[in-house]
Amino acid sequence: MVATALVVMIWLAVVAESDRRTARIPNRLLWPGVLAVVVGGLTAPHVLIAALAGAVPYLLAFTRRWCGGADVKLGFVLGGLLAHPVAALLMVALAQVGVLIGHRRGGPVRRPHGPTLILAAVLVLAIG
Repeated sequence: MVATALVVMIWLAVVAESDRRTARIPNRLLWPGVLAVVVGGLTAPHVLIAALAGAVPYLLAFTRRWCGGADVKLGFVLGGLLAHPVAALLMVALAQVGVLIGHRRGGPVRRPHGPTLILAAVLVLAIG
């Protein structure tokens, strides 16, 4: 279990750094997580429900071009990792607070969202 958590933390750090540096998250980094959530959801349907709760708000934003497709997939994976729909929605809400704080501080209007979303998921995990 500890080894799995360590692998997931390293993976999240790689995803966040990729997005921070390039404003892109390559599919090759996201699809393994998507597959893991789908496979896990086959035996634990609440995982898929939580994944959808994490992805649907980003899917709606994606249709308005407010975020990228990678954010939709990352929301799906992180929602699945949280494994509870309310936790996934809290993650989305916290990520949006992070976006608002970032805009308030100035800087580029368009900035990578992956690191903020990952931080929000970690905060939700930390508060239990």
